Amino acid sequence: MSATVPNAAERIADIARRMYRAPSEILLQAEALLADSHAYHDLHTQVHACLYLSIIRNQLGMRFDDCSLLLQALEICEANDYRLLSAQVLERLGRDRYTGGLYAESLAYWKQCIEVCRALRHCGHAHVQALIGLGHVCSAYNEHLQAVEFHRAALQLLKLHPDPLIHVRALLSLGWDLYNGGQSDEAVQILHDTIELSRQHNFGHYVSESLLHLGTIHLKARDLAQAELYFEECLESMQETPSHWAECNLMGMLAEIRFLQGSPEMARDIIERGIHLAQQDGMRHIEAKLNAQAAGYCAALNDSSGIEYYGRQLEHLHEENDQSWHIPAIDLSNIRQYLPG
Repeated sequence: MSATVPNAAERIADIARRMYRAPSEILLQAEALLADSHAYHDLHTQVHACLYLSIIRNQLGMRFDDCSLLLQALEICEANDYRLLSAQVLERLGRDRYTGGLYAESLAYWKQCIEVCRALRHCGHAHVQALIGLGHVCSAYNEHLQAVEFHRAALQLLKLHPDPLIHVRALLSLGWDLYNGGQSDEAVQILHDTIELSRQHNFGHYVSESLLHLGTIHLKARDLAQAELYFEECLESMQETPSHWAECNLMGMLAEIRFLQGSPEMARDIIERGIHLAQQDGMRHIEAKLNAQAAGYCAALNDSSGIEYYGRQLEHLHEENDQSWHIPAIDLSNIRQYLPG
């Protein structure tokens, strides 16, 4: 016999409000909500708990069982005709697969999410976030100006149901793809805007990510002093709101600065921290990139054993993930059918 978890709506709202600001604190509440949903056989609440646990665990670097939780949630939605909730789960599955470097799977989930939203004539937040996701897939294929189209479409659609968090997410993605598409001035301005908006709303993880991108832009321009300032500020921001994805990438960037400053040994030490985090979180594509960097630093140190070690690690990662990392040659012009009409 099923029943509704007491105060479920209030508990869900509290988790949604606080999960990005205090993920470590809110994790236990989300786990308790999931346990209660099982005890009461409250399937609707169970789906919400699975969604929020996926987001929180991803932020804290606890990704290994998220997909199974989400797949369970999707089964519940399909069996009980929770169509709006299924769109949210599909969007989250796309994000989980994207974080793991499984771009073909993420593409399929985000397309399916948009198809569900269109069938329901519902232009809610799952639809907006799936558009952002398709923009990220375009980025993975180096089609950055196509990605810009999706991010701008997401921002336009968001005007129907404004949400500061998703607005910042779309704006941040837009800024980064504008930069990679060769429109640096607008990109830098947008990234500064995302920092200001994120601080206003206490979205610490997006402050960190924006600073990481600004530092990267200056690093690529060989402005090492300014890049280092942004990266140090990013590191400070992550002390308040952890983001393992941002920290892994930050370690790679800080290591490169030390290398360019003539300290390959320090660079290798820093990159080890990033590799450890990437291993812990299952971010194999980032782990591979950092191992390649580490091998380069060992070459500069004439450390043949280090070159051999990191080379083996890199080879092993590619052997394990070759099929899932393969990005099939597709015509991305077809993806435009998923833009809002």
